[in-house]
Amino acid sequence: MHKQMKNIRNKFILAFTMALIAVGAKAQQVPLYNQYYNAATLAYPSGAVFQEHRYISLVYRDQFGGLVGAPKNFALAYNSTFRNKLAFTGNLTTADIGFTSQVKLSGGVGYKLFGEGNDGLSIGSQVGLSFFSLNEERVNPENPSDNVLVDLLGNNGSSLSVDLSASYRRGRLGVDVAVPTVINQSLSDDAYIRINDDNVPDFIGGVRYSFTINPDLSLTPYLGMRMRETIGAELDLMAQANFKEKFSASLGYRDNYGPSIGFGAQVLPKLLFNYNYDFGQKDAPFLADGFNEFGVHYQLNTPEEKANVCEEEGLAVVNRIIDQRIFDENLVNPEDKEKALCYLKSLEEGKKKEKNQRAEEAYKALFEKIEQEELAKVEAARLEALRAEKARQDSIKNAEAERERKRIEAIELARMKELERLALEREQEIKRALSLATESVAFNSGSANLKEESHDALNQVAELMTANPELRLKLSGYTDNSGNAQSNLELSKRRAEAVKAYLMSKGIEADRLEAEGYGIANPRADNNTAEGRALNRRVEMEIIKK
Repeated sequence: MHKQMKNIRNKFILAFTMALIAVGAKAQQVPLYNQYYNAATLAYPSGAVFQEHRYISLVYRDQFGGLVGAPKNFALAYNSTFRNKLAFTGNLTTADIGFTSQVKLSGGVGYKLFGEGNDGLSIGSQVGLSFFSLNEERVNPENPSDNVLVDLLGNNGSSLSVDLSASYRRGRLGVDVAVPTVINQSLSDDAYIRINDDNVPDFIGGVRYSFTINPDLSLTPYLGMRMRETIGAELDLMAQANFKEKFSASLGYRDNYGPSIGFGAQVLPKLLFNYNYDFGQKDAPFLADGFNEFGVHYQLNTPEEKANVCEEEGLAVVNRIIDQRIFDENLVNPEDKEKALCYLKSLEEGKKKEKNQRAEEAYKALFEKIEQEELAKVEAARLEALRAEKARQDSIKNAEAERERKRIEAIELARMKELERLALEREQEIKRALSLATESVAFNSGSANLKEESHDALNQVAELMTANPELRLKLSGYTDNSGNAQSNLELSKRRAEAVKAYLMSKGIEADRLEAEGYGIANPRADNNTAEGRALNRRVEMEIIKK
């Protein structure tokens, strides 16, 4: 029981001592300079999606000042992308800080949520397994204050951590953020985890933008922030200049670590070396002498792969120029121009100088062709607009002509209807006059001589026929049933001829009159009475239809 209590006490003292050391040294686990520009996947697995090549990076950081307990850092990192959509990272890092040493194995995955090429938004996650131990050579058994540490020699610790990150790229803009301690769980129920909590930022993030000063020189400023519970917010401000993608130089300032200066060189086609020096801060003992940091980055891509990437990116640029109908080459930035020339050179054969010359000619010809096509489109659009306007005017004229035709048709139809109405009224009037004349024409029994009283009605019929030259009449004579049928048939014929002769005497042409006798047929009244027989002795008048 006493031994158990002693262990608990020792662990508490150890944790308290290390916390004091961490606060006093301002959490010495310094973010490596290389993670800002050359090995971002050490902090942001999400950023690996936008890496064009696979890399292995080796980074070492030390003070070389002989100060016992000064931080030392080592990192070995690997990243690989798959179809510009998925990335995998693996890291081995060590941190030698004060009394403790840490070894961390981690693996991460990055995934692009959306975007094409080197643009888009990605997220990443990294799982790490850390192992902690005491630096035995820094524990002095003769110092009473180190007794607690001496008791814990050989007692190691471990923890499991999960980091989350997100990265955004658009053109020359880059943004990275990470939460390195989403999960930071001790696996050995020890006090080491508290030191790790103090050393690792609770949040890191930064934004960069690359400026092209000329085709050979670019400048990339970076503004970042680190947030730790023990210290608060710390700012990182720096910039790196690149010359022909072979040489680099950097200046900067990082809170609690002072000014920073560095340089880099592409010592081999696939090997980049860089060096950085933090000048440190006088008010922090562990930082007063400054730090040296070395980085070596080896590109795993083969020349053929690099050429393929160049050609693919160049083809994409050429296709974008064609699709967007860009006919001014000044609208294409120098980086995209180089990619396009790389693709166009891959289509040529011969010596390098000749290929370069023909690629330049093909590049200019591309814009000239697009310009000619655009001018042709403009001219075609102009002619089409003229045709459309003419068609519109013709349509307006045709519509007006159609409206006028319909108006005239409507007027003519109305006129015809009016004529038909008038003709019908006139026909009805004539029919009434003929009916009246039929009632008025009378004969004595057995006689074909018209009575005097028939003349007025027949005069009206003559006037109607004179006023209507197209009018033709059929005169049908009838008798009563007195006498024999043959005599009555002949008598009815003479009565019809008598009416015809009277109308002809009034100037009506003979060919406009037809006279026919029907004898006793079709009686109108009863032949048994004198009145009925008088009505049956008649001549009916009907209009002959053409």
